[in-house]
Amino acid sequence: MRQAAATLSVVIAAGAACGQVVISEVFENPPGAAAQNDAVLEYIELYGEPGTDLTGWAVALINGGTDADGDGFPGATPEVDEAFSLDGLVIGDNGFCVVYNGTPSQSLIPAFLPVGATSVSFFDAHIPSVDVNGNLSNDGSSTFVLVRGRPDYSIVNGASVYGPAYAFRKDVAVDVDFDSNLDFGDETPVIGLPAPARFEAVQIVDAFAWSNAGGKEYTRSGEHEISETAGFNPDAVSRVAYYGANPMLGMRVDGNGDTVPTRMADEELIYGEVATLFSYDGGVGTYGGPTDPTGDGFQDVAIAGFELTPGGFNDSASAGITQFRFVRGDFDFDGDVDAGDGSAIAAKLGQSLDERTPCLGGGGQPIVIDGDPVLCWVYEGRAANALLAMMNMDKTDGAGGSNADVVTQADLDAWNADFGPSCPADLTGEGDVNTNDFFAFLALYQAMDPRADFSPGGGINTNDFFAYLAAYQAGC
Repeated sequence: MRQAAATLSVVIAAGAACGQVVISEVFENPPGAAAQNDAVLEYIELYGEPGTDLTGWAVALINGGTDADGDGFPGATPEVDEAFSLDGLVIGDNGFCVVYNGTPSQSLIPAFLPVGATSVSFFDAHIPSVDVNGNLSNDGSSTFVLVRGRPDYSIVNGASVYGPAYAFRKDVAVDVDFDSNLDFGDETPVIGLPAPARFEAVQIVDAFAWSNAGGKEYTRSGEHEISETAGFNPDAVSRVAYYGANPMLGMRVDGNGDTVPTRMADEELIYGEVATLFSYDGGVGTYGGPTDPTGDGFQDVAIAGFELTPGGFNDSASAGITQFRFVRGDFDFDGDVDAGDGSAIAAKLGQSLDERTPCLGGGGQPIVIDGDPVLCWVYEGRAANALLAMMNMDKTDGAGGSNADVVTQADLDAWNADFGPSCPADLTGEGDVNTNDFFAFLALYQAMDPRADFSPGGGINTNDFFAYLAAYQAGC
């Protein structure tokens, strides 16, 4: 699998992002008559740092097609089902922004939005294409993605500009060789599918997916795919947790009947059939969610009383569920702030969300398409949101009192002022520097993990090794 990448033609406006953002909820298939209710009740909800500028970002549903007979040939083509620009929007004062189906006068969602949430309709946010916006697809596998950098895309004077080769829009096929990877544009299609379009490199900041009818999923990692939901296709998904790594909280039974650890998505999301308006069904076999900490180690948390809440937190006293909140200074998303977070921000001084590095293909050789080198995004997913959280420690460290688009010394100083001096070389979070930290760095370095990036400029190389040695010798 080739990494996500960006061609040199991609331009992102400096300062377009200043806080972490995730997809917190989607209502893909409201109950009742689909033609009527979908058009007035569907929505995609984003949660993040209030005031975050979303210009240059987009959110989309990628439909993974179908392969009901499992022969490797899609019965329906994977494509972008709907794609929406977030230009001109900010995360609301209460931490939410909602993109909803219909026009503002047609949709029922605006009537349910709390004070402080921002919103935009599918009609107004639709990325220009040969077709108008429509309802979210309820068939095939679903991948919801929050993206930033896209090939042949730029921002000029605060507005999106779509070049002639721009492909990330409605009804364009994303995976013509049906391998569960977004196309770079040089793939060989399976029989009957169109010529490839260039989707890679797209910078995916957040994504989750579920499979249905043999379709494909398009997250960067299988950890962000809900385990198989045999017998039903989820109507809705609500995020109640967000982890930097698999917390290994429970177990599940896979398609082969083996007991294996749950995925991150299994522990982060509540999903299922929706019975009436915003209420999850709760019937046996028609919902899933995180491992019940008082249960048998399997995903059996009770969700009776838990409901969808467009534009607000999904807290339910009756179900004993509290939706996650980002914690200031917590860059590994484990819910607390410790020395490891201080080490992380100290190691990222000067880094921005635009860092890129040559993308390597088979044999470790750089990927070149149409004579142009392809560059991988250094920061995606959790790493991207961690960097955004670091940039947000001091919101006035940029020109004219704006928020700088890199991690600055002022951000580090703000972390130190709130949580105590950082210790960059303390990778284990033990509070001091010892051989455990050195071996932890070696493991990260050998794995080309972004946490081993101790020198400016992005990428993992010998400069990072010597920069870590200097930090190690300096101690705490």
